Amino acid sequence: MHMPRFIQPISLILILLGISLTSLLAHEHGHEAGYTILKRQPIAHDFYGAAEMVLISGRVSGDVVVAGQRLSLDGPVTEDVIAAGEIVTINGDVGDDVRAAGRLVRVNGQVGDHMVAAGETVTLGPQSKISNWASLAGRRIEVFGKVGKVLKIAAEEVIIAGELMGEVNITAEEVKILADAVIHGPLRVQSPNPPEIATGARILSSVEHVPMPEVDFAPVLKVIALAGLVVIVGLILTGLVYFLMFPQFSIATARQIEQNPLITLGLGFVVLLLAPLVIVLLLSTGVGYLLGVVLAAAYLLMVIAGGMTGVIYVSDVALRRLFNKEAASKGVMVATLIGAFVLLGLVQIIPFIGSLVVLLLTVMGIGALKYQFWQQYDPQGRGECR
Repeated sequence: MHMPRFIQPISLILILLGISLTSLLAHEHGHEAGYTILKRQPIAHDFYGAAEMVLISGRVSGDVVVAGQRLSLDGPVTEDVIAAGEIVTINGDVGDDVRAAGRLVRVNGQVGDHMVAAGETVTLGPQSKISNWASLAGRRIEVFGKVGKVLKIAAEEVIIAGELMGEVNITAEEVKILADAVIHGPLRVQSPNPPEIATGARILSSVEHVPMPEVDFAPVLKVIALAGLVVIVGLILTGLVYFLMFPQFSIATARQIEQNPLITLGLGFVVLLLAPLVIVLLLSTGVGYLLGVVLAAAYLLMVIAGGMTGVIYVSDVALRRLFNKEAASKGVMVATLIGAFVLLGLVQIIPFIGSLVVLLLTVMGIGALKYQFWQQYDPQGRGECR
């Protein structure tokens, strides 16, 4: 059974969100963006940056929030670190918490409080020390350092070779406790296989192996099918209401996909990937929690509206190209919309391609909405709908 595999798509999403932040522009003192950010001198304030490569070797007296492809924090940070990217390396000491996500995440310094990390591979190096608790998720988790309190791990493969002072809870397919490991608290492993404990490893408390429970998927599949039916009906009704309330705007927006395919695709991906990262940062820092909740609700509505725009685009193209109707009545359009929903539902049967088609329509629909708003409310007077 491969339950921990759910970590992989989550980690991939976090990586994409981190990389997407590289398009942010600087907007105030201490915020930077570009291809490379190199900081060797001390920074006496919070630092926010996004670039393909971020290297900070000087002391930072405050928080660090960075994103990019390759991130390296070599100097000490007095407060929190939030880092998202492809390769994240934290060599310096951190005074408070660490929250990191990436394909490869490695911590070699000391963390003053707790740590939360997710990635394909997450490694706590031999010199690392997490003073409080740690929660790690990924395909492969390696712990060679010291964790002061509770350690929770969800992964496919786990390697323990460090000193763990508190309780250890692991959910994984394979767990290896190497000879250098010292575990002071109870060890609980939920896995289809018993943990491999090397000779010489010291576990000073109890060891509990809990086999993965067998799951009867029949009731789950029934619930999923019923929920799917409810969602499909709800989306059809939402699409019809959206079109009937804004017929001219919705059709003009949908036609932006045909008129400006590359622009709508690019804008759609930027909004789809960038907005969640902004939401996560607002919620995780606590400063803008309320704004993060509002933005999350607005983002959900934007995704739904983007999907509806994609369906309307399919309907509009079908009417114009197949039936030569440039301006159909509302009744005809409603019937075509329902047909488009059914068609896209059938396309979903095709593995991968069906999901890809729906994703691209949604992304381009989001981009078309953004572009249409720019066109319609352009202060230079270019906002006439096409």
